[in-house]
Amino acid sequence: MGWLFMSRGGMSPFATPKAYLDNQCTYPPDPDKGRETGLRVLKSTVRSGAYYAACQSYDAEGPKETFAIICLVKWNPGARSGENFGYKDMTETMGPYHYDCPASILDLLGPPGNEYAAKWREACRARLALTSRRKPRPGDTLVLAEPLTFTDGQCERRFRVVQSGRKTILRRMNDGMGVKISKLMSRAWTIVPAPAAPSAP
Repeated sequence: MGWLFMSRGGMSPFATPKAYLDNQCTYPPDPDKGRETGLRVLKSTVRSGAYYAACQSYDAEGPKETFAIICLVKWNPGARSGENFGYKDMTETMGPYHYDCPASILDLLGPPGNEYAAKWREACRARLALTSRRKPRPGDTLVLAEPLTFTDGQCERRFRVVQSGRKTILRRMNDGMGVKISKLMSRAWTIVPAPAAPSAP
């Protein structure tokens, strides 16, 4: 399915992408319309430009499958065009290339529906393992698994951490140039901690 765009009025009465998509993923069985199963959202979130939800199908006999729905999201409340909200929906069985699903949603899912779903879950878990590491601290030496080439042509693996927090600022070890590395917490690296201060005699 392609992208669907709408105005904030078209989202009414829902004020946020999450509320709108939660509603889209929630409906009861309706045998009169040929729909034997319903769907409910167990848990959902919107992060990094995507909606992630653990959804459970059910019928008159009770719960059935629990699987992930992923919607790519574009949210621009002030858009002059009036297209404030857009989304593109898919399930994990379609092999989405967005892997920022939290563990609290992954933990609710049942057996994967196919190989695409299994690989998607593995990729999400691998990302979680990277992003859950402690953040680099000033004085640490950060060592990338693979060298990184910068726009000035310099190639470097080792960096000194000079600032941490919302933005981590590093200095290249070979020339001391201050740099920022995009998506740092999603990259493979190790830390050499700063040496401990000598104790007073």
